[in-house]
Amino acid sequence: MAKHIPNMLSLLRLILIAPIVIYIAEEKYIIALIFLILSGITDVLDGTIARKFNFITDVGKLLDPFADKATQVAILVTLAIKGVIPFWILSIVVIKEFAIIARCVISLWKRTCSF
Repeated sequence: MAKHIPNMLSLLRLILIAPIVIYIAEEKYIIALIFLILSGITDVLDGTIARKFNFITDVGKLLDPFADKATQVAILVTLAIKGVIPFWILSIVVIKEFAIIARCVISLWKRTCSF
């Protein structure tokens, strides 16, 4: 059970996206910031616990960066829709993230393919 604490913290980060987005949409930025700080604390804790106690799992290797990216993109989408930031900033971040994901997929594919 203890081995899954980092993954549960990553899942909590995914759950925290909803209140962050809702409070940004309602222009309750201080409350949104509090939830974002809580999300950041869970991110630090999950990495620290996973490394210190060797609780690193394959699920965690995927879940942790996914929670980071999902949080980042959700906030940027919300801010762009609200007109707080221009859409081009969101576009740059989304293109960058897709490029990183594509590079990882290609790298994994090349390691498993024999040609």
